[in-house]
Amino acid sequence: MLSKLNLNKTIFLLLLFQWLGSTAFSQSKLNQYLKESITNNLGLQNQEISLEKSLFALKEAKGLFMPDVELNTQYLASGGGRKIEIPIGDLLNPVYSSLNNLTNSQNFPAVSNVSQTFNPNNFYDAKVHTTLPIYNAEIIYNSKIKKEQITLQQAQLSVYKRELIKNVKVAYYEYYQSLQASKIFKNAIVLANENLKINRALIKNGKAIRTVVSRAENELTGLQAQYKDSELKTLNAAAYFNFLLNKPLNSIIEFDENDVAKLSVGAKGAQKREELDVYASAEKVNALAVRLNKSSAIPKLSTFLDVGAQGDFLKVNDQSPYYLFGVTMTWQLFAGNRNRNKVQQASLELKSAQNQTVQAEQQLQLEVTRAENNYQSSLQYHQAAVSQTTLSKQYFNDEQRLYKEGQAIYLELLDAQNRLLDDQLKESQAFLAVLTRSAELERATASYVLNP
Repeated sequence: MLSKLNLNKTIFLLLLFQWLGSTAFSQSKLNQYLKESITNNLGLQNQEISLEKSLFALKEAKGLFMPDVELNTQYLASGGGRKIEIPIGDLLNPVYSSLNNLTNSQNFPAVSNVSQTFNPNNFYDAKVHTTLPIYNAEIIYNSKIKKEQITLQQAQLSVYKRELIKNVKVAYYEYYQSLQASKIFKNAIVLANENLKINRALIKNGKAIRTVVSRAENELTGLQAQYKDSELKTLNAAAYFNFLLNKPLNSIIEFDENDVAKLSVGAKGAQKREELDVYASAEKVNALAVRLNKSSAIPKLSTFLDVGAQGDFLKVNDQSPYYLFGVTMTWQLFAGNRNRNKVQQASLELKSAQNQTVQAEQQLQLEVTRAENNYQSSLQYHQAAVSQTTLSKQYFNDEQRLYKEGQAIYLELLDAQNRLLDDQLKESQAFLAVLTRSAELERATASYVLNP
């Protein structure tokens, strides 16, 4: 019984590993690059830094509700300045003189008048000063604003991610198209070489003049130059793609044909655009800013506690320690209408944010409509380009056969060759347009599922 159980476990684990392996293997290279771009892109990292700063700003705002404790010490030495005369001698000496006469002694010596300065001399004061807000509406609304700004930063981060994903996809497709263009020119060079051999054979048999060889050699040279140019464009496309992934510009790009094997059929599972969340958060921030400025008319209540010691320097006794506790209230009654003007400004900012939200909704709807129309148009153009390429290929094969048989002139063959090359490049560009419009439609509908 035990061995059978172990056998079942072994079979289950083998099946599980096989499934995990097939899943990992089936994951497209493009999806891997998209995840890599989200991890490595410097622009996205800056957005994440801004979000982290907002989180710390919220913690800072919440810290205003906590007690503020600080140690204050001071030492004072003074001389001169205003003084107060205290006539202690004038008051006590007559009394002391009478007491000495009555007691027939000198137990009560004469004292001098005192001259005391206002500024303390050789005096220290050391205390722990603690303050705590009991009620402060400005602190409350400031904390709410910081919290809402985090929501805004999170939405902006998602917006940047979607834009980055679209750019990476488009760059990936452009790299693919540059490879296809190089392949087309390479095939054209093969055809040009074949035509050159045919022309040399015809000249050798006395069926053509030497001019056709020169013309064929010039065409071959031109195609070779175009092929080199297409290779440089491939390097540029690869460099831009690696730039988006924050990798060395000359890094090798692994391309998967399955990523472009099937044309997308349109947006699926359209989601709410994060841009609307950005505008909604901005609107909330402005609404809280209005309430923040209005809160200046509300009294502020706080408390404080001082615990310390004071006295002559380096002297501490049972009279030195002290504490001081109190509750304070501040209420701004008039500030030259500054707060009132701030409220008006914040109200206008709120109204502007509300208008921007409505305008953004209309713009995003227009963007989806245009992206869908552009995608459908690119599909039709690509179908027409494929059909045209098929006809051009057939036309070139016919012209090449006729030329070999001596029933067509070289210019007709050359025209068919150039037309085939041009139509193949147009088909490649049309296919790139379909892929690009698909990525734009996916961006417009926010249908790509972002990782949480």
